[in-house]
Amino acid sequence: MKTDKQYNLPESDKDFLKSLPGLDVSFSKPKEEVWNQLSELISSEEEKAPVIEKTLQPIKYLRIVYAAAAILVLMMVSTAFMRFYTKSVTCESGQHLTAFLPDGSSIELNAGSSIEYHPYWWNQERHVHFEGEGFFKVEKGKSFEVFSSKGKTVVLGTSFNIFSRKDEYKVTCYTGKVRVISTASGESADILPNQQAIIQNNGNVISHTQQDTNNTILWREGMFIFTATPINQVLEEIERQFGVSIKTNTKLSYNYSGNFSREQSIEDVMHTVCLALNLEYKKVNGGYLVSK
Repeated sequence: MKTDKQYNLPESDKDFLKSLPGLDVSFSKPKEEVWNQLSELISSEEEKAPVIEKTLQPIKYLRIVYAAAAILVLMMVSTAFMRFYTKSVTCESGQHLTAFLPDGSSIELNAGSSIEYHPYWWNQERHVHFEGEGFFKVEKGKSFEVFSSKGKTVVLGTSFNIFSRKDEYKVTCYTGKVRVISTASGESADILPNQQAIIQNNGNVISHTQQDTNNTILWREGMFIFTATPINQVLEEIERQFGVSIKTNTKLSYNYSGNFSREQSIEDVMHTVCLALNLEYKKVNGGYLVSK
């Protein structure tokens, strides 16, 4: 046991501590040593403090990585939205309307026609998906392409008419220069004003000069002219222009030459067309039935 003298306690304190029962008041180390150890302990705790900050650094780094990844995903989603968002314009039967594209180009749509395009991607690609009949006025700029089921039309700055219905695909050029490409064969033909290109069923593309191309676009004025046209095509046009259903109870193999106007009544048109071919017609279920 160490003596009290070693710690220089006052005599009164020594006597008090000794009076306490069962209390060992001896110290195994001098106070200088204890103080030194305590100082070292405090210093070591202070040195450990920066470890917390070092531990937080990876967390901050991960947050930056997650934020960058989120921004990247947002950019990808935004780009995909801009690239694939599609606007559709449909001209129903009995209607004529004009669709305006983002660059100021316009398409006059005949009845029963439709277009689709990507408005937010227009500055990158001027592409239009089209079916029916329409008159295009294209502003100058990047290549302008019109895709249809049977062919593609490529222009720079021009005006032209496209007829794309069922197996028929005809393009008539009015200003500028137009290239018509067959989807089936890849064959193409370039046409100039007053020329027309036709994609045949075998995929071949033929072109010819028309003496008068005005008849092709008289539909814009509500006038429809036919020259030796199969009667079924004439009846289909009447259906589109007046929004009615026309049925036949037998196969009709007649050709019709004549015209009709949207300003006429449907009764007038049916009477004129059927009378010219000695056909009969009657109203049925809100439409018409044509027979021999």
